Amino acid sequence: MASRGRKKAGRFASWWESKSDSHFQIITYVTIISVALLLWGLIFFILLSGASDPTKSNLLPLTWLGLLFGAIGAFYVLPEFFVYLGERQILEDILALDSRAEIIRRRKEGEDAAIMLGKPFMARFRGLLELHEISVGKKLGTESRAPNRSSEGSDLMTTNVWWNNSNSILAVKLPGLKALDNINFHRSTIITSAGIVGFLIYNSISGLAVSATGVRDHTIDLTAKLGGEGSFHEIAPHFDAVSMLLIGFFGIILYSTKPAFSGEEEE
Repeated sequence: MASRGRKKAGRFASWWESKSDSHFQIITYVTIISVALLLWGLIFFILLSGASDPTKSNLLPLTWLGLLFGAIGAFYVLPEFFVYLGERQILEDILALDSRAEIIRRRKEGEDAAIMLGKPFMARFRGLLELHEISVGKKLGTESRAPNRSSEGSDLMTTNVWWNNSNSILAVKLPGLKALDNINFHRSTIITSAGIVGFLIYNSISGLAVSATGVRDHTIDLTAKLGGEGSFHEIAPHFDAVSMLLIGFFGIILYSTKPAFSGEEEE
């Protein structure tokens, strides 16, 4: 049994080593899924009283399972995620440098961070070194691209640049998800997230449900509806916990579709 366990651990270690260029992506996605499962478990048990409500008994086993996997995933992966996030911040700080002397001074630090984060980041760091005519080591591979420094220019916030630039914050924060680089998927994300946020805000402030008098002035309380309560209409304006969580979540998604870098620096 012991030898079999070591063999399995060896297989996993071998597979993990073969995915060295995707470690950051894998850890990022596992972190997102784990946190999402944890949040759903908290909403289900605390806000929706799922443990004591017989109408939700069919969701109870899956929610417990998700909460368990979410807790285990967050416990083991979240610290690693913050380590990678710290290395990424170090690399971004170096990529923003314009001083050749300072880049040379922090070259080893940037190279280690880029190698840890994977090929896309190695290519960006190599591009920075080539831009300042600094010798490049073999560890960074052969692929090179512009460093894509962050820009705080107000022109980035214009609707045209936002709509036509798929190199968004979301695409940068979730590396390896190719769909985010697609301009049509990028625009669909903007439309969907903005539509959901607008729909939820309108429902909370003005109301989407029609009252007995025929006037559309009642808010649909999503917390009460998901909780299985018989009455889930409230006189507008009315704000419930689930609606606020959804507005916050999709608001972050919408904000994250804005351009991460200036158009002048993109390839």
